[in-house]
Amino acid sequence: MTERHEKQISRRDMLKLLGSSAAGMSMAKVAGLSGAATALLQGMPAGAQTKVEIWTGFGQGRMADAMTGAIEQFAAENPEFAAEHIIVPWGEITDRVIAATAAGSPPDVHRGWSGTVGNAAIGALTNLQPYVDAQNVDLSDFWPATLDQMKYQGDVHAMSISTIVQFLYYNKDRMREVGLDPDSPPTTIAELDEQGAALNDVSDDGTINRLGFSPTVPGLQIWDWGAAFGSQFWDESEGNIAIDEEAMIGLLEWYKSYADQFGAENLRAYASTFGGNNFGRNTPQGIYYTGLITFWVLGSWSYNDMGEYGPDVDFDVVPIPQLESADDSTPGTSNGNMYLVPANCANPDGGFAFANFMSSSPFVAINKALPDSVMPSRRSLANLPEVDEKEGGWTILARDEILPNTLQRPSFGGNGFFGGALNDAAENVMFHDADPAEVLADAVARSRREVERLRG
Repeated sequence: MTERHEKQISRRDMLKLLGSSAAGMSMAKVAGLSGAATALLQGMPAGAQTKVEIWTGFGQGRMADAMTGAIEQFAAENPEFAAEHIIVPWGEITDRVIAATAAGSPPDVHRGWSGTVGNAAIGALTNLQPYVDAQNVDLSDFWPATLDQMKYQGDVHAMSISTIVQFLYYNKDRMREVGLDPDSPPTTIAELDEQGAALNDVSDDGTINRLGFSPTVPGLQIWDWGAAFGSQFWDESEGNIAIDEEAMIGLLEWYKSYADQFGAENLRAYASTFGGNNFGRNTPQGIYYTGLITFWVLGSWSYNDMGEYGPDVDFDVVPIPQLESADDSTPGTSNGNMYLVPANCANPDGGFAFANFMSSSPFVAINKALPDSVMPSRRSLANLPEVDEKEGGWTILARDEILPNTLQRPSFGGNGFFGGALNDAAENVMFHDADPAEVLADAVARSRREVERLRG
């Protein structure tokens, strides 16, 4: 379990820190502002620009170029704001924003995900509902699941630019090599198990040379497979964690079957050899582009990676296979990409202006969301002609078949702790022969306590 899962600041402590640093948004913050923004705090004349400090992780490749284009368009449409874009590694951005917020010097807006909305539970986010009401934002235009993820205790705390769904990616050439029909990919867990086994290339000593499929690669993705097995994760009426125990125990046993099939150490060795940079996501040598895996589940954002790093790979995508016997099974989860305004930032008006622009602009939908291969979160933007015309058909699959049927990914305070606890449970079952029911019950109990602790 990560340090953040164990020691995330509580709401009570965050509010104490915010109270002590609120005056003047901290002198450290003011000192770091441009002259125009400092003048604003001192009474700026009408017509002058104010700085909007934006944090994202878009630092390389097509997504960085698309982000630059979006910021330039924002500046053109909103000349009253001067946007400053700061790159923060994705793996660090949430913790660094929380730390900066507690210190009184956060950005005005930052990129996050549905789970980041849970930081409202500790008082780390600005409530955007007054802005939404004042500007008559049409919330009914959002995908219902995404709109739920934007809210904390009924109020909007984030504006969603796009919504990620999960695809089963598959290498059609590898299927042909073993006599499988590339036009009949697996649609159920049983079919995925069977076809994956036919594609494994394993040496006599157990070394995995090429992997047909394993639910551990590129990651456990426990939210998505849990949904495919028929579980939910949250009881809105109770306001706390709730799961389908039978479904989740079945999932842990499924993970264990793969550890037994390959050998736990062989799976670990495969991950150790090939697992860097999310198994080579941003390099042509990655497992997805070199035939080292045939079936894998990743977010829709990986679709355009295939064209960038594996242009010669004959691949396709379908919804995540589901457990046939599960009545409540869904094709994974949906995960909103969010722009959030931290509490105690210097320019919340500018932060909301940028967040709302990224959420509502057709330019952004066409030139930012689609290059990122994610579906716009507003249904009006998801139905633009440019979406229908996107090559490969992934947009139609995501919009019409998957998004309306997914389980929304948890966005409550403590969702990161809960995800880590579930991952720990799965690894203990796979690699240490732990009892699935016992470790699952422990993960749920600890996570429910964490939800209550964060509320203060």
